[in-house]
Amino acid sequence: MKKALVIIDIQKGFINKLTKKIPSRIKNFIFKNKGKYDLIIFTKYMNYKDSNFVKNLNWKGFMNDKQTAIVDELKEFINNKNLYKKYTYGSFVDNKLLKYLKKNKIKQVELAGIDTENCVLTFARDAFDRGFKVVVFKNLSASHSDLHLHKSALKIIEENIGSVI
Repeated sequence: MKKALVIIDIQKGFINKLTKKIPSRIKNFIFKNKGKYDLIIFTKYMNYKDSNFVKNLNWKGFMNDKQTAIVDELKEFINNKNLYKKYTYGSFVDNKLLKYLKKNKIKQVELAGIDTENCVLTFARDAFDRGFKVVVFKNLSASHSDLHLHKSALKIIEENIGSVI
């Protein structure tokens, strides 16, 4: 079965005391396991002035490179074919990533990233709805706001979407 490792939103603005270990864990995981994957994909969240985040939540974060930049530890793995920018929680909104996965005959997505309760959970659910087998790495994912949210999202994924390992 063809598999993709999807690294979700490991960006400088999400790194804090709850997430600081995630980039190095992911880097080590990639070095140890990159031969197991047909693709390694990264997502990058970016906000803009007319977004729902601004209009409905009055949240104006992630509108500059200081916050949106992928962490330095993972930059060496990124190229122009494997980085997908997004402007909301979901990565399948514009269908570019979905088309890339289908073109490469990917059947299983294995996920790591920030925030487990938002973008990781949304990716997992969206991938499941599109026919992919979903695996989430609990030690390669985190919430930057609350450990409880991370654990709750993992439980939702395990009960309703796929595997948590």
